[in-house]
Amino acid sequence: MQRRMLSKEDEAAAGHDEKEVRREDQDKINNFSRLHQRETLLQEELKGKAKDKEDLEEISNELELADEDEKVS
Repeated sequence: MQRRMLSKEDEAAAGHDEKEVRREDQDKINNFSRLHQRETLLQEELKGKAKDKEDLEEISNELELADEDEKVS
């Protein structure tokens, strides 16, 4: 999704269509924003943990192979 800043003209044009936002709705918007940001951070953390797990499994497999090689010799 591509995002862009509004130009001054676009801001002025949009200003004519502004609506009042009820406090209850603004609270819901704010809560959604916080939850969405938290979800994004948790997804990034999960990706990092999955990468760490993959690396550890790879190292573990390498160590097992190294141990097998020593026993055969």
